[in-house]
Amino acid sequence: MRNLYDPRSFDHLVDEFDFAASLKRRPDFFLKHLPKRRRRALDVGCGTGTLAHELARHFDSVLAIDISEPMLAFARKKRSAPNLEYRRADANALELEGEFDAIVSHTTFHHLEDVGKTLATLRAALAPEGRIVIIDMVSEREASSRYVYASHAFVVFIPNIFYHGLRAAVRLFRFQTSRAWLDHLTTDCFLTEAGFREVYGQVLPGASFTRFKYFVGVVWQAPAK
Repeated sequence: MRNLYDPRSFDHLVDEFDFAASLKRRPDFFLKHLPKRRRRALDVGCGTGTLAHELARHFDSVLAIDISEPMLAFARKKRSAPNLEYRRADANALELEGEFDAIVSHTTFHHLEDVGKTLATLRAALAPEGRIVIIDMVSEREASSRYVYASHAFVVFIPNIFYHGLRAAVRLFRFQTSRAWLDHLTTDCFLTEAGFREVYGQVLPGASFTRFKYFVGVVWQAPAK
């Protein structure tokens, strides 16, 4: 799978990305699958910290990592907590200390150079009976054009007015059709649903998969010792 993703492409999108993520992302799937033991959690590709901050309410400590320092700076300012650490790290070359009871990620893995390699690293860092919970996008097309993404923004504009109000819908539309965001989106490369199940299933045998329109959620629990 080709990958033209430039991690710096998020650096100039922080405010509007956070606005969109705050509207569109919900932690429900992750909270539904929390492990029984909740000492440490790891959020891979935390962005501006929306999920990590929620996890901090449920775990003794949370480590949230991202490759974009501007994203992390925003998260530290807006979503800090005494038990939450934001750290710059590349998910393609993770060096983790200790073990985690939960490892989560929301729409980050399609940016990775080798999904299987990163999954194996995360699996090795998981505590007995800990859980890996990931949501990522899938598509029958490896990549889409600017026109496809811009057209989608038009299609969802009216529903967004209904769900979020006119002012928020207009701001969201401007972000979704902005040159910077479309430039970023055209570097995204996705697995098909079948490919997703194959790649994740090889590293996480017995994992459960849930389809959500453009996304697939995967949950895997480590065996007890």
